Amino acid sequence: MSGLDWLPRTRSGILTMAKEQIAYTTTERRTAWGIPSERFLEYGTAFGAAQAALTKVENTAERNHVDTVACNEAFDTLKGIMRFFKNHYYLIPPLTKIDWAELGFREPDDHPTPVPAPTDVPMVTPSYYGGPHLVLVTLGPLLGTQAPDPRSDYGFALYVGIMPQGGATLEQAASVKHYLMETPKDGEGLKHYLFTCRARELVVFDAVESGMTAYFCARYENRKGWTGTWGPVSSIVIP
Repeated sequence: MSGLDWLPRTRSGILTMAKEQIAYTTTERRTAWGIPSERFLEYGTAFGAAQAALTKVENTAERNHVDTVACNEAFDTLKGIMRFFKNHYYLIPPLTKIDWAELGFREPDDHPTPVPAPTDVPMVTPSYYGGPHLVLVTLGPLLGTQAPDPRSDYGFALYVGIMPQGGATLEQAASVKHYLMETPKDGEGLKHYLFTCRARELVVFDAVESGMTAYFCARYENRKGWTGTWGPVSSIVIP
């Protein structure tokens, strides 16, 4: 098995896997596998933070853009720790194949198939979702291109930027939101929003951003985290 094959695609699946791994990694096993207590504590803390963040954003009546960003960051942290544990501690040996199965991994593949770098180009199509500050983005291959290779085009790295009318002031550009001073030519000037394997994602903006223009750009990412070519930039006025 190679790349990110073992990591669930959904957030609920990630939480389930993390919970099962934490429960299985007992004190006795941590000692046998050489897992420092402080590292294991980091894993538990990241799991709790991601679980709480997801619960908060699922309450759509109170969810806002800050909660969405915080949830994305919490899951990025949790996934990073899960990958670290697999690459440093959950190894055979000292683990057995039974241990691997209990931790949610597949049996190791002694002859893995190489995963190619992404070669296709995605496009982002934004549309109104029917409520204020909400934009639905549809992700897929650029029209006229071939169908994506599921091995290399595993998912989408979505980037978002926001530009006030007439462009941001220096103060706005230097803020934590990094508002845009001019129209972006590609995704380099945009902030990473999330990685997703889904064809649709709902983007929630702040109320003060109503009337500003949101710019989107994406590129394919394979199971190893390698990214492909930027797709075209698309835009929509935030309702």
